Amino acid sequence: MQDIDTVLKQLIAACGESEECLGRAAKGVHREDLRNRFTGIAIQRAEFADELSEQMRKVGEIPPVSEGSSEPEREWREKQTTTRLKDDTGFLRECEAVEENTLSQYERALTFPLPPVIQPIVNRQRLAIQEALMELRDLEHFRKAS
Repeated sequence: MQDIDTVLKQLIAACGESEECLGRAAKGVHREDLRNRFTGIAIQRAEFADELSEQMRKVGEIPPVSEGSSEPEREWREKQTTTRLKDDTGFLRECEAVEENTLSQYERALTFPLPPVIQPIVNRQRLAIQEALMELRDLEHFRKAS
């Protein structure tokens, strides 16, 4: 069975992955409305990670340290090339996939007996992630209908 430390670190990592993907998409997308939405969701994921880190401190745990962009130069160039080659639909699909993963992590976390102070925070964040994912899917369906 996992402990609260592990569960919260997994959620923080999922938020970080989501923030990174959405931030990358916001930089590469062509449509201004998508750029703004991706940026907004990325900011929200960063806030979620910060809020969970604060809760970890309150229960006496040490939150993970953000490692920043320490990836090798080759990987960085590969990501930049991939980003430039994608169209808006590609970014949208990538963001949907990462948000699906993030939502999955939250749903798993909610099966764990979280402390009463943390449970509503995780549930509130899960609902916001679910809402963002539904919005991204609606954008994809709208784009296909156009």
